[in-house]
Amino acid sequence: MEGQAAKVISEKRVAIIGAGQMGEALLRGFLKSGILSPGQIILSDIRKDRLSELKAKYQVEVAKDNIDALEKSDVVILAVKPQQIDGVLAEISWVIKEKQILISIAAGISTKHIYDKLDKKIPLVRVMPNSPALVGAGISVISPGRYATRESIDLVSRLFSGVGETVQLDERYQNEATAISGSGPAYFYLFVEALIDAGVRSGLAPEIATKLVVETLIGAGAMLKQTGKHPALLREMVASPGGTTIAALEAFEEGGLRAATFKAIEAAIKRAQELGG
Repeated sequence: MEGQAAKVISEKRVAIIGAGQMGEALLRGFLKSGILSPGQIILSDIRKDRLSELKAKYQVEVAKDNIDALEKSDVVILAVKPQQIDGVLAEISWVIKEKQILISIAAGISTKHIYDKLDKKIPLVRVMPNSPALVGAGISVISPGRYATRESIDLVSRLFSGVGETVQLDERYQNEATAISGSGPAYFYLFVEALIDAGVRSGLAPEIATKLVVETLIGAGAMLKQTGKHPALLREMVASPGGTTIAALEAFEEGGLRAATFKAIEAAIKRAQELGG
């Protein structure tokens, strides 16, 4: 099935509507992985200077407008902010065809909402990638819409495998997944920033603190992925009775790290629900 999907993708043109940070992350990932060639991609954005920048950087085609992008493509990725999606849908509703595959990465926006706006039985797939897609280390959560075909789902899965791992999930859990993986990198960056600051506060040079923290984070992530062990077991491997790690972990618990994490995820889920109307 993967080989068939790869063959199908090689014959498609893909429009990316929205050339922001995530739009560029996907563009770069698709090209770097070889999933797509520059000649298969067409970009659209209201910022002409941004399009000129990306055209020069990646040698891809840029569209005159969203309609032009749709008319030249087989697959359309809506990489716009949730607050902008209704305007884009209103613009493209009359020109998009039911044979085209539509992918939305707008947080909180359900496939039902998009179907209601377009009023067409389009093979629509909702995807929530995350920012590490920029370096090919993302995780994308894929949820098929009502009229998504097996072929369209396989194609989207293959496409987003070019920017990292993929997982298929019932759409009812998309907001929860968005709160964990879509927003998740920012949580780690905040913790990394705090650890670096703590290292500097204790007397380490900033560049040394940064290197120690970053490499520790990467190593811990590799341990989690490669061993497949529960994080509690890996934590116990480090935390010797009466040692430095136990002292630090007790301080984290006293500071309410776990409770604060639960509260943060609840807040992110609530915001995703609000964005979806």
